[in-house]
Amino acid sequence: MILLTGITGNNGGAAANALLEKGIKFRALVRDLDKASTWADKGVELVQGDLNDPASVTAALEGIDCAVLVLSNGQDQERLEVSFIETAKNAGLPWILKLSSPEAVRGTISPSPLAHIAAEDAIKESGMNWTFVRPSFFMQNFRGAVPQAKATGTMAMPMGTGTAVLTDCADAGAFIAHILTDENSDQHYGQCYDITGPDGVMTFEEIANVIGEVIGKEVKYVDADPKAYQEKLRPFVSSDWHSNAVAHLFSEIADGTTPGAETNTFKEIMGHQGTSFRDFLKTIV
Repeated sequence: MILLTGITGNNGGAAANALLEKGIKFRALVRDLDKASTWADKGVELVQGDLNDPASVTAALEGIDCAVLVLSNGQDQERLEVSFIETAKNAGLPWILKLSSPEAVRGTISPSPLAHIAAEDAIKESGMNWTFVRPSFFMQNFRGAVPQAKATGTMAMPMGTGTAVLTDCADAGAFIAHILTDENSDQHYGQCYDITGPDGVMTFEEIANVIGEVIGKEVKYVDADPKAYQEKLRPFVSSDWHSNAVAHLFSEIADGTTPGAETNTFKEIMGHQGTSFRDFLKTIV
């Protein structure tokens, strides 16, 4: 039996959809049963609990063979993930799969990658079997850029001459579901999978060009002022901590600290290419 966290978010939801498409029954730990009620309608077993409450996590883990830890970036991310890991260890969980990030590399000072590193370390030290799935820069981050491009012919982001390799959340979810349901699942123990889409390394100017091709309008990349962009971002994120963390992460992309790095892992494991950025955009324009 699988326990999934984060089902009401983009990534947890993508993993849930992929599991349902495979006909897999699983359990989801949620704080708000009403918010997650549509998943219950689809046949998901919902268990109410909170990562701040280890007792509720322990109850949710009863009879579970593998837990999928998916948590949104936030100020409490590290504390909550480490608490979940400790609880899972004490409950005797055999296998934990964590959604992480390829930016989680030693030497970073960016808050969100640092939280992932702390959780990865805690998992490795726990004695549980583990798997890390680390998708690259999500295509979903450009949802807001498409209306801007249509209206102004520009895509403004503070990325300088930095690069990225893009991944669709749905592909990350499908990858997770594949790992969880593999008949030879133990081959994935102790594996860290950095996955990317098929487009390769792109500058943000090239990303803007693809958007332009799909919407049928020339789109120019504008290297936005980081401070101004952060102020524009604040109303759409959960806290000042979150906007600061995003700004820091973007600065490490802009200065080349965390350049885009293409991998062939998705195709090697799944047997087919992931979704291209162009095809993703066609679903939202």
